[in-house]
Amino acid sequence: MSQKLRSKIENLLGSDHAELDELFGQVFTALDAANHNESFQTLDLFWARLAMHIRAEHLQLFPAIRSIATDLAARDEINDLLGRLRHDHDLFMRELARAIKALRLVFYFGNEAETFEIVRQIITEVKQRLEIHNRLEEKQIYTLANENSMQSDEVENLSVTIKKELDNYPHRFASARRGA
Repeated sequence: MSQKLRSKIENLLGSDHAELDELFGQVFTALDAANHNESFQTLDLFWARLAMHIRAEHLQLFPAIRSIATDLAARDEINDLLGRLRHDHDLFMRELARAIKALRLVFYFGNEAETFEIVRQIITEVKQRLEIHNRLEEKQIYTLANENSMQSDEVENLSVTIKKELDNYPHRFASARRGA
């Protein structure tokens, strides 16, 4: 689908998926180089950025998507899909926290080679699941938030509030902000 045919919400969150994927690539590069500090920093940033993305979906997008469903069958289908996505979000955060904890423990206990392998295994599994998850969001959720199902001012307000969430970096990442 060309960029011009996609809605504002699809562009915004789809672009964020691409940025997150690029950042995930940096995590793998740091692990491949066996660079502990870079691995920790890039994984921590990825984890925080993914949390920002998830927060935007949970607080802004998902409630808007729920309100679009007008009949009971559509509402049940959307609620089931959103429940599955929330379950994935919980899994991603939990597994990435586990990987960060493993890298943090290297500072105290060493054993980098084994830790890098464990972390690589964790984030590889997260990446595989995240790819499926993102396709599901992009094809079945983001496409619902457009001028066909919402008023144009609602789409505009939703995109503004989503962007605000995506730009709300934790203080420790002030230098990583978009455009900084």
